[in-house]
Amino acid sequence: MSWFDCSSFWASLFGACVFTVSAAWANPSENMKVKNIIYTEEMLQSSVPEGLSRIRSNISTKSFSTGERYFPVLLVSTADYKSIDSAFVFRMFNEEGFGENGYYGSVKDYFIASSAGLFKPTFDIYPITLSNNFRSYQSDASFILPALDLLVERNDFKSRASKYEKTIPFIILHPLFKDDAEKLCGDFFNHAFALRYSINKVYSKNGYSFNDYAFIGQKAKGKSSSTNSKDVDMLGSYVHEFSHVIGLKDLYSADENGYATIGPLPYDVMSLGCYNGNGNYPPVFSAFERESMGWLKPIEIENNDSIYELKNISGMQAYAVSNPNHPNEFYLIEYRPAVGYDSKIEKSSYSGKQGKNGVFIWYFDFDETVFASNNPNKDVNHQRAEVRAVLNKSQEYFSNFSFVNKGGTANVDGVFNVVFDGNDRVCFTVKRSKTLDKCPDIASSSSVAELSSSSVSSSSVEYSSSSSLATVGLPGRHMASGMQMLLSRGILNVETPMPGKKTLRFYDAIGNMVGEHSFVESSASIDISGWNRPIFVQLDVNGRLLLAKRISTLP
Repeated sequence: MSWFDCSSFWASLFGACVFTVSAAWANPSENMKVKNIIYTEEMLQSSVPEGLSRIRSNISTKSFSTGERYFPVLLVSTADYKSIDSAFVFRMFNEEGFGENGYYGSVKDYFIASSAGLFKPTFDIYPITLSNNFRSYQSDASFILPALDLLVERNDFKSRASKYEKTIPFIILHPLFKDDAEKLCGDFFNHAFALRYSINKVYSKNGYSFNDYAFIGQKAKGKSSSTNSKDVDMLGSYVHEFSHVIGLKDLYSADENGYATIGPLPYDVMSLGCYNGNGNYPPVFSAFERESMGWLKPIEIENNDSIYELKNISGMQAYAVSNPNHPNEFYLIEYRPAVGYDSKIEKSSYSGKQGKNGVFIWYFDFDETVFASNNPNKDVNHQRAEVRAVLNKSQEYFSNFSFVNKGGTANVDGVFNVVFDGNDRVCFTVKRSKTLDKCPDIASSSSVAELSSSSVSSSSVEYSSSSSLATVGLPGRHMASGMQMLLSRGILNVETPMPGKKTLRFYDAIGNMVGEHSFVESSASIDISGWNRPIFVQLDVNGRLLLAKRISTLP
C-alpha cells in the first residue's frame, strides 16, 4: 500500500503514476488517503519482479519466500527523532506468540501461519542513526542510501550477511508516523519498491547488493516523538508492505468518488484487510496468494457426483473451477472460519464494507502484466480479483460460475448443500439434487472426493484439538487396514502392516521438526513421555505420507 500524489517529478523518476484513494474511517470526519504505485509496461519489460505470481504458468522466477530466510531491518533514528527500542522491535518482528499492543502474533508468526510453515522469515534488527534532521532527507533514496552505507560497516551485519540473499531485500523503518513523515517529504508514505526503479540501479556497497525494500513508519498516529514501545504502528502495516517485497500486489482500487470501495477490502491483506482488528489481525494469505508464492496448488473440481471436503485454509487446501477455454480465468473456493488472524474480518477498522467468515468464492481473471502493474482492480466493471460470495450458513449455495473470456462455460453447476463441521472443515456438493446433511467420515467413506496430494505440504498439518489424539484428515490419504497409532502412558504405539521403511516425524506447533524415528518392522513403540507440550506426528511409508496426528502429552 502506498501513499502520495502523482507529480511530474515522480512520473519521471518512477516511470509510473500513482493514484490516490480515500477510505472513510469509523470516524466520518477523518479519511485515510491511500495510494499505490502503478508500474508501467516499460518497467515490467525491463525486469520481472521477484516472486512474480506463478498462477497457471510455467514461469520459473527467483523467489525468497520459501524455507528459512533472513532479512535485515534498518531501525533508523535521525538527529531529531529517535527510534523505538531495538530489542522490543526484534520481539515484535520475531517472537512466537507476540501479543503486546494488541498484536495477534509477530510479523514472523503471520508468515508462518500464511505458509503453513513453508516460509519462516527471521528479521535481523539493526539500529542506524542518520546524522541530519529528518526533514533534510527529501526523497526515500536520500534516506535509504546513507542508512545502507552505515549498515554495511557494522560488524554484526558482516557476520550475518552470508544468511541473506545475493541481492538483499530489506525493510527500512523511519522514526515517525507515516502521515507526519509525508508532510515533511512527499516520498515518505508507506510503500514497497525497488532501488532499480528509484535510483535506476541495484545499489552496491562494500560488495553487498540491495534492491527490493519496504519503507515503513515505526510509530502510531500522533506518536512521532515517542520512543515508548506502546507507540509502534499496527501489525498490518509491516505485513502488507513486506508482502509486496516477496511479490504480492495491491488488490484495492477506487470508485468514481475516489474512495477505496473496490476490491476484496476486508478479506485480503493486500486490500484493506490489513486494518482488520485495529490493524493487528491482518487476514492470512488467500489461496490465490499462496499459489502465487508456490505454497499451494488448488484442486480442480471435476467429479460432479462427489461430496467435496474442504479443509480450513490452514490445511493448505482450496478448490478451483476454471474456464475450460481460458485457464487463467477461474474461481477459487476456500474455507476461512473466524479463527486466528481471520477472526476480525467482521471487525475492520474503517466504516466501509465489513466482511464475514465462511466459504469464500473468489473470482480471478489473471493477466500477468496487469497484476504486475499493481492495479488489477482498476476497472470497476470488471474486477480481476474479488470475493463473489461468502457462504456462512448450512445449505447456502453459489450457482454463478460465469466467465467472460472465449465463451467458456463451467463444468459444474455450483457449490450446494454446504455443511460446516466446526472450524476444521466444510463439505459440499456440486449438484443441487444430491442431498447432504453432514460431513462424512473421511477415514471410512469412499464417497468423498479424492484430493490431489500436491496440495499437501509435508511440513504442515491441520488437526482437531477436541481430543488428546486427533487424526488429521490428509487429502487423498486414507488409513490403511490394520494401521493404528495410539498413545498410552507416554508411549506412542504404532502398527503399520504395510511392507517397507516407515518414518515417523515429530513437529512442534509452528512446524519445526523436533524428532524422527524410522523402522522396518510392522510396529514400533516410542517413548515421548518427556515432551510436555502438544506435538504433531507424520507417518510415511517408503516416502509416501499416509497419516498425521496431533498428540498431547500434557496431563
